[in-house]
Amino acid sequence: MFLQPSEVVMAGEIVYADLRHPGDGVSPAEKHHAPALCPRWHGVLLKASGLGHLVLLVLVVVLSVQVFQGFLQPATPSAPRQGGEIQGRNRTERCVLASLIWYFCKPQRGSPTAGAGCKLCPQDWHLYRDRCYQLSKEKGNWTEGKKGCENQESHLVVLREEEEKEYIKTITGGGLQPVWIGLTSSHKSWTWVDNTSLNAKIFGTLQKMDEGCWTLKDKRLEGDTCNGEHEWVCQKDPFQLSPSMVGDGEKCDVSI
Repeated sequence: MFLQPSEVVMAGEIVYADLRHPGDGVSPAEKHHAPALCPRWHGVLLKASGLGHLVLLVLVVVLSVQVFQGFLQPATPSAPRQGGEIQGRNRTERCVLASLIWYFCKPQRGSPTAGAGCKLCPQDWHLYRDRCYQLSKEKGNWTEGKKGCENQESHLVVLREEEEKEYIKTITGGGLQPVWIGLTSSHKSWTWVDNTSLNAKIFGTLQKMDEGCWTLKDKRLEGDTCNGEHEWVCQKDPFQLSPSMVGDGEKCDVSI
């Protein structure tokens, strides 16, 4: 027999009793908030997705290793093809050299360097006959001038002929200022930096100096103390171009 909700009067108070039927263990509100169970296929899908990501990661790592090894081991062309490419490149280089020789060695009519067209000087140097000349951009004593020329694989100018003095005058601004040359004097004797002696027949009689260094000013040799401050002139041999640098029988279009 089940009891219904009833009112009980006890000690002058009204007490309401709420009795539940057997089997009503969960209230409707509690039933509403109970979590729903996930379907079984949802867990299977998550496991399959994780396995797929793992396989994809392994593939990426393997492909990366193969690409890296490919960079470290470049493909080597076959021997016949490589030999043909080298021969073609060598022929191109010979043709370029032939064009340069033709351009620089062609006759230079009316030029003071005629006959010396195959001789090349470095940039900022001047070619005159068989030598290259350069005027320094700074001043210094004779020793500094000597060292400055040696740093450029050259030496202070050594005068061999009268016409050479005239040419140096043109590259030094008309010879208005003295410039160091490779001549020194000691005990009334003169010596060039290449250890040759001064030719008195070309330069005439010079002033006697026990110790000193020499300059060139307006085609005249003048002595000075070696601590003086002047510009200097360097001299070196030119680079000689020769047709023998190109192979015999080479046919090239050398027109420029």
